[in-house]
Amino acid sequence: MNESALVVALQEFSNWRNELAALVEQISAFSHRLDLLPSGTMLRLEILAREIREERVVISFYGEFARGKSELINALFFYNQKYRFLPSGVGQTTMCPVEVCAASDASIDFLPMQSSSMHRNIQDLKKMPEHWQRMPIALVDMEKTQATLRQIQETQCVPLAEARRFGLCPPLDSTRPQLTHCPSCGEGRVKISRWRYALLRLPHPLLSAGLVVIDTPGLNSLGSEADLGLDATRGADASIFVLAADTGVTQSDLQIWEQSLAIHSRRRQLVVLNKCDLLYDEIESAESRAEKMLAQRNTSASRLQVNFNQVVAISAREALIGRLRQQEDRVRESGIEDLENGIGNILIPEKRKEIANSTKSILQRVIIDQRFVLEEQLQSVGADMESMRRLEAQAGDQVLSLIDRQRKIIDNLALDRDQFFRLQGDLNAQEKRQLLDPLSLEGLDELVERAKNDMLAVWTTFGIYESFGKFFADTISGFDEALARANRLSDKMMSSYRALEQVYALPKLDTLPYILLPRRAELLALSDYYERFGKRLEIAAYPQGVVVRKAFFNLAKQVRNFVLETRRDLLGWVEETFDLMNAHLQRCSAQAQEKLIALTAIAESSASIQQRIEDLRLREARINYEMDELASLQNELDQYFQSIPDIPGAA
Repeated sequence: MNESALVVALQEFSNWRNELAALVEQISAFSHRLDLLPSGTMLRLEILAREIREERVVISFYGEFARGKSELINALFFYNQKYRFLPSGVGQTTMCPVEVCAASDASIDFLPMQSSSMHRNIQDLKKMPEHWQRMPIALVDMEKTQATLRQIQETQCVPLAEARRFGLCPPLDSTRPQLTHCPSCGEGRVKISRWRYALLRLPHPLLSAGLVVIDTPGLNSLGSEADLGLDATRGADASIFVLAADTGVTQSDLQIWEQSLAIHSRRRQLVVLNKCDLLYDEIESAESRAEKMLAQRNTSASRLQVNFNQVVAISAREALIGRLRQQEDRVRESGIEDLENGIGNILIPEKRKEIANSTKSILQRVIIDQRFVLEEQLQSVGADMESMRRLEAQAGDQVLSLIDRQRKIIDNLALDRDQFFRLQGDLNAQEKRQLLDPLSLEGLDELVERAKNDMLAVWTTFGIYESFGKFFADTISGFDEALARANRLSDKMMSSYRALEQVYALPKLDTLPYILLPRRAELLALSDYYERFGKRLEIAAYPQGVVVRKAFFNLAKQVRNFVLETRRDLLGWVEETFDLMNAHLQRCSAQAQEKLIALTAIAESSASIQQRIEDLRLREARINYEMDELASLQNELDQYFQSIPDIPGAA
């Protein structure tokens, strides 16, 4: 796959997002016209369309030191600069994660390492420009650009205690904490990265089409700040794991893969066997070299448990040189096009599937809710038409009787609505609070503090692993209790609504808290990831304070964000459910008043019966037309979802 084809793949992804967002907007506009859904649902559709357009494919490059990650990124994306854009090569080491995204003007923002003590994650810090140092980049000036970008390699000497406070430079031997693998700057001082993170913004067609690239520091770089790279990788949609072609999957590579990168689905991973050019031997035939690389790819795929086509053998160096010198044969032989093909045919489609899955469930709910209302309206119109036809042959006295009956229905409905609103107020005041109790932030803070103290009290890997397990068991227990309470609240809401539904023929309603089920899967995935972390053998050598800062502190932030989002989802679910119930009751009340007006007009003039029947026919035709429109939108959705592998069409 050549460079222009990779642009095409991302452009197709961008076009698909815009088309899906336009479809969401079409459904939103249609729903506005029908005016059958509560305002909260309509706002959610508008936000959904905007989020789809702004979606990006975030790909992180991860691996050990000196595997050629930065050179690979240059060969893939930045060869049009006509020079090595990101620092790479012998002695060129990226010391902090570098996130590369689209912008109209080139610049780079650096986050000083001292910010590590602020206990904030990168996403939060991106919203705080005062913590960053911005430097403009003049792309036309190669020397100035390279000088600016070389700052991602900068280091600093700090006291060992300060490095440990940042979670760096763990001791090689827990009994002798002064010993560390970090290079010394003199007695009691060590060399660490100057920066915690860098944001590189560039005008670039691939970035503008929806790609974000994250270059991570090698695991054996100064300070062993693997967590910086891991944090960046956790937030990515997919990762490209860079190995050495001559060694394949080493034991340390396998450990990284199983304990750090498995947070992503296997289908969201590509594996690169880089530096194939170092294996070239003029004595050996090309066929023999190809057979060896084929065997290495097979072995790597087997050890990492991925498909063979997810393992690519390339030479980033040959690819970059070939592209800089416009030597097509050299580029083709480097294998870089196979990697581009993997990005375009594996990673991007996986992102499409993720967007489609989340969008499909929301749109299906919107269409089903409106279909229920239209079906109920159609039944009501049919019953009214039949009633009017019977009236044509009946005396006016019966019309007066029907008017009296309709007034009683309206009065009873008003009383039942008032009672329902009081019940709703009681549920809001009592049940909401009880619903959120198992996910209270105060309770979470207590769990965090208790788990932290447990970790500080243990000295073994198994003890730390047990502390992680107990923390997650308590957290999951709280979530499950909240889910159980949500189901009980759903039963109460449905019980009160169903009584009115049977009396006044209201539309059917499903109040089950489906929105929480993906949340539980997310929490279990987080638990599984940290369970693997807890089993890492080398963790036993870290002092307990570093373990808490580097692992548990990050975990606490993730779980806190999870709890905040879940609380928001729960409250949104309650509000949307009651809004929908209220909308159905309001519509029923309006229809009852309309029927009373029609009966009153009939009593005043028998000629009004025919006019009323004609009005009902027109209304029936309009409802049928709206249902046809809704079915047409459903078909459009089906086509989008059926075009994506492993995404079933909408029901």
